[in-house]
Amino acid sequence: MKQQRSRSSAVPRACLTVALAIAVHAAAAPATAAEVPWHRGNFQYVVENKDLKDVLRDFASSQGVMTWISPEVSGTVSGKFATPPQKFLDTLASSYGFVWYYDGTVLRVWGGNEVTSATLTLSAATTDQVKSALERMSVADRRFPIRYDDKARTLLISGPPGYVETVSAVVRSVDHSSALHDGTEMRVFPLHYARAADRTVQMDGQSVQIPGMVTLLRGMYTHAAQSSSGLPFSTGLIERALANKERLRSLEESINNRTRSDPGDGASGVGLPNNWFGLGGAQAPVRPPLPSGGPAADTTAAPAPAGADYGVGAGAGAGAAARSAEQGAGGSSDLPFIQADPRVNAVVIRDRPERMAGYAALIQQLDSRPQLLQIDATIIEVQDGALRDLGVDWRLHNRHLDLQNGDAKGAALGYRAPGANPGLGDSADGLTPGGGMLTAVLGDAGRFLMTRVSALEQSNRAKIVSTPKVATLDNVEAIMDQRQRFFVRVAGYQSADLYGLSAGVSLRVLPTVIPDSEAKQIRLDVHIEDGQLTSKTVDQIPVISSSQINTEAFVNDGESLLIAGYESNDDENNVTGVPGLSKVPVLGRLFQHRSKQRSSVQRLFLLTPHVVSP
Repeated sequence: MKQQRSRSSAVPRACLTVALAIAVHAAAAPATAAEVPWHRGNFQYVVENKDLKDVLRDFASSQGVMTWISPEVSGTVSGKFATPPQKFLDTLASSYGFVWYYDGTVLRVWGGNEVTSATLTLSAATTDQVKSALERMSVADRRFPIRYDDKARTLLISGPPGYVETVSAVVRSVDHSSALHDGTEMRVFPLHYARAADRTVQMDGQSVQIPGMVTLLRGMYTHAAQSSSGLPFSTGLIERALANKERLRSLEESINNRTRSDPGDGASGVGLPNNWFGLGGAQAPVRPPLPSGGPAADTTAAPAPAGADYGVGAGAGAGAAARSAEQGAGGSSDLPFIQADPRVNAVVIRDRPERMAGYAALIQQLDSRPQLLQIDATIIEVQDGALRDLGVDWRLHNRHLDLQNGDAKGAALGYRAPGANPGLGDSADGLTPGGGMLTAVLGDAGRFLMTRVSALEQSNRAKIVSTPKVATLDNVEAIMDQRQRFFVRVAGYQSADLYGLSAGVSLRVLPTVIPDSEAKQIRLDVHIEDGQLTSKTVDQIPVISSSQINTEAFVNDGESLLIAGYESNDDENNVTGVPGLSKVPVLGRLFQHRSKQRSSVQRLFLLTPHVVSP
């Protein structure tokens, strides 16, 4: 009985303690931690002298919650309970001094003597970032408050071991992510064959930018393909043409927009050549000096200032940094910084460390050794009617020759020779090219053709105008110019200016070695501009008769590509007479001598590529 009284007297004391504990814990209930999925209704339980760990297991089992109980939890429970589940757990915790924490999956219980603490120092993240992450993940529990020191970037965590470990893991993860986000690394990639900086070349008196490795990388990683110098790329010919049009507007006004043409030879004859604006004639589409393979050039970005720090900065424009933020993966809004060092031909990159391996692999693939080629060009002028004397039937198709000649009225031949150039037509529905326009792959017959041309030179029926040779790299354009340049003074509204005009032959060849080809095939992209000064003038400005040829062909190493240009007709009328008497009306004709000369010349271009180094 004493035991009962003792037990009964102990029960009221326990009930008082439980009531106080319930009041305290009701005010300190967790708000941000994961809530335990208790069953609705009261938990009814009757127990007599049962181990506390067994009671907790029965309780968790009835609620369908997995539990883990530390060996340090001890005690004996007796009583009759009919309370909500949360209230029952809090009552036992306050009565027996254990602590619990639910991590969203398992209800973990520790003894009161196992409460621990940990101090963490942040290296990259801020305390606000840690608070936000803990709240979003429902990890923080107000029963175990975390103390923050914003100035020292330090956290003090106290609570059960599982809680301290969970919070510490989240804090370390946030701090590590911030370190990857903000931490940068700078690395220098020296180049052996490619150019790091952009290269400027002169084309038609204009500065054209050939993009280098840095511009290529910026276009891929920051979507900004503008060069550091602000000059247009070779792929932006349309923009350059529009700029030239505006610049020459006063020149067009000075000649009153008067143009003259010479029909019959397919060429145009005006005060300014059609190709001056970079657009060509209506039937002569412009061909960029280099094939465009990348993003369009952004010509609005400001040029990079001299001595600027390594990085995109002003060199790629203000929009480049904003666009780089869209590349995802948590990238910083101002990364990557990519800059060229022309002094040592190296690429300097500042970016996150985990991206450097990708840069290194890409640069190694792009920095490959190009093959060296030699382009032999021969410009030949043949008198009209002497083409047959070259010993070649222009309507003939054989193993080495596949070409046609005509007046654009007859039907083209439908026969295709084995191994013929795939760019030539083989349909019987087509027409032969007009004006002697033809393209042929001669192969070994090129030597025979040059022998016949040398023979015609002896009778002044043919002439080798020029034989330029130039060495170039694979996929690098070779330019051979032979032009006359003069300047025209044009009066403006407040000042006068000089504009340069040129006439002559411009030959641009872009060779590309076909990889893994048995016969070392070479693709030739050819652009020929042929302009001549005529005796006609417009406002005392000489008229330039110009023509363009754009073609592509596949030839083997050492074979020749023959291109026949437009036929050039020159009509010359001369009047001579006795001074004074030749001016007498009617009778003056008796003292005059009139002569009329007409000459017709076919201009041929023979191109022979050679692979010098493999």
